[in-house]
Amino acid sequence: MDNKKKKKLLLASAALLCLAAYPYKKHYHPQFEILNEENGPFAKYSNGYVYIGSEYYLSNLNNISENDVLICDERYKYDPNMSVYQSFNIDDAETRNEILEIMCVYETMYPSNWDRTIESMRLEWFYHNVSYFFNYKTTHSADTDFNNTDESIYDNEVLSRIFRL
Repeated sequence: MDNKKKKKLLLASAALLCLAAYPYKKHYHPQFEILNEENGPFAKYSNGYVYIGSEYYLSNLNNISENDVLICDERYKYDPNMSVYQSFNIDDAETRNEILEIMCVYETMYPSNWDRTIESMRLEWFYHNVSYFFNYKTTHSADTDFNNTDESIYDNEVLSRIFRL
């Protein structure tokens, strides 16, 4: 077996073990406050602030703390998308859920064609973190992008993709 197949098999095995140990809960109790300040954070979550905006807006922010979360809003493109930058730094399931809930509130306040279920986003973020942890495609897995096209992949086909070695 070549090294590429070994690496994929190791990643698939680790992902399955993590998934088996991952406490999947449908009902979380996030603690956040929507601020929606002009040119400021959209929300305050348990560990800091969440900023949502264009890539240009996010790149020009000042005084960002290490716990602040930056989310790029590309919901008006051909394949609507929201990306959590440096998502690998957030490894706590409760915190990830809190951020995802904030993203859903943002979508409710500013409707678009972006259409993702929170369950598929939880799984996608989890798998991005596992990939990053195992140093697999780190340039892609450091940020988690939640585009519409990936909805069905993480909703229905994750395990089949893992087993496709």
